[in-house]
Amino acid sequence: MEVSVWKPKLGRVVGLLCGLPLLSMAAHASLPSDRTGGKVGLQIDDFIGTVRIVRSDQSAASVVSITEGESDLGRVVVEETAASGLRIRGMPAPIAMNCVRTNGVLSISFEDGAAHPITDFPAIIVSVPETADVKLVLRAGDAEVSNIENLEILAGGCAHVVAKSVKETLRLTTTGAAQFSIEHARRADIDASNGGQIRISNVGRLLSACLGRASKLNSEKVVGAAQVFMSGTSRATLADVDLSELTAELDGASSLDVNGVASTSRIAIGAAARAYVTGGVTLGEINLTRAGRLIVDGERWRGPKND
Repeated sequence: MEVSVWKPKLGRVVGLLCGLPLLSMAAHASLPSDRTGGKVGLQIDDFIGTVRIVRSDQSAASVVSITEGESDLGRVVVEETAASGLRIRGMPAPIAMNCVRTNGVLSISFEDGAAHPITDFPAIIVSVPETADVKLVLRAGDAEVSNIENLEILAGGCAHVVAKSVKETLRLTTTGAAQFSIEHARRADIDASNGGQIRISNVGRLLSACLGRASKLNSEKVVGAAQVFMSGTSRATLADVDLSELTAELDGASSLDVNGVASTSRIAIGAAARAYVTGGVTLGEINLTRAGRLIVDGERWRGPKND
């Protein structure tokens, strides 16, 4: 086995790789229209409430229903343009927003005011064709998304999103305690450097993830390539991989668990981070600093063996 060693400045590298993509919720209130591709079938900005995006046999997105909340919170504005399709705008939220889930039911309060149940906020149902590009900024609330072409989501700390399948690219940013799950994406670009709980059942070509704070990522199957950059106390489990290349850079007290085959790998582990690889990951470039540890098939890796 040939193992080479390279020495990146790990904390700085992970910080740059994971820090730059992350913007504040305010900056994401309206996502740029060119990030998922040339067309946009549906764009929902600055929304608090309940969203259902369902499949349509028509060629364009359309509103099925809008139900105003049981209070006057959260006006909904609907716009339709030839260039970008359907656009829905919710209410600009105050900066101070708190939320809690009790038995799965979300309640939200603003600036230490009274708590409002999710039923006080709007609920919308929108139908889109499977070829649509969808962009969603969900500050707080629950969302369901059907099969679509491309999906870009910013999920705030009070958001819970369940998606089916993305034919091409998923771009996901989560913050705080946001929860996101999806069955399949050909490519998944994830920024959970500010928190989030993420489950992706299947990635068909490329998984690229930045994880920080107490974020968690679980994937049942990854094919192609995987790039994982981790810090804080983040956790990632890639349960079954078949990769041409694995790239992993870990700092803080983060932990990565990879099971399966990788033709080559670049792994850097610093601080008190841990990486566990089993099942046939070929070690390429390895760098361990401070108390960073690499465990290969149950045994601690201490450097290349001399044949």
